[in-house]
Amino acid sequence: MAPHAGNDESASVLYGFHAVTEALQSPSRVIERLWLAKLDGRFFPLTRLAKERHIPFSVESRDRLDRLAGDRHHQGVVANVAAKQYVEAEELLDAADQRTTPSLLVVLDQIQDPHNLGAIIRTVDGAGGHGIVIPKHRAVGLTAGVAKASAGALEHVPIARVANTGKFLEQCQKRCLTTIALEAEATTTYSDVNLTESLVLVFGSEGEGIRPIVLKKCDEHVRIPMLGKINSLNVSVAVAVMLFEAARQRAKKG
Repeated sequence: MAPHAGNDESASVLYGFHAVTEALQSPSRVIERLWLAKLDGRFFPLTRLAKERHIPFSVESRDRLDRLAGDRHHQGVVANVAAKQYVEAEELLDAADQRTTPSLLVVLDQIQDPHNLGAIIRTVDGAGGHGIVIPKHRAVGLTAGVAKASAGALEHVPIARVANTGKFLEQCQKRCLTTIALEAEATTTYSDVNLTESLVLVFGSEGEGIRPIVLKKCDEHVRIPMLGKINSLNVSVAVAVMLFEAARQRAKKG
């Protein structure tokens, strides 16, 4: 394995035919993505394993693979490896049930930027949050770039991945966690809602916000008032505003 954070994907990588094959066969290894020189012949076992584990893969040029691996001796196989093991979503919910103080979870709907995710992880740790949930698809995973941007907080914040964000929110509601979405068009201001109970705060992607199908699953919708010409904040800043308001309210309540 060759960890390498300087390539154009800002991720830890594993390369070489046998090394990647072993990783794909190991349930404990979290493979985010697979890049291959071809989709035929000796690469079929790799694509079969990737399909079984629902790992996205694509064909790339030799130059592209060289850059991803940071090494020319990759045998046409490069994999993006998570910087940390994910927890099961059920573990976050079980911990919320057992906690004697109100829980505070964050759900991120399709965040793509590793720097944003890293900054959010740092904020969740700083504001006393108890975990983050991200989608398995169309979202950045726990890359080396994310770990670096988190400034060490990744080691202290449990993170789960789910196949269906809407269903996870339904599970939260069954566990008596209130789900609150940050939405620019909401009529209620974030500071006017009670953030002292067990909550799940939901935030959308940098460009599109929360998907409608996810938004419909949320109990409440709130907004952050914008006084200038721009109608929204960077998602990592918005998370910080919301979480530290929750921390303020909880500290005041005592």
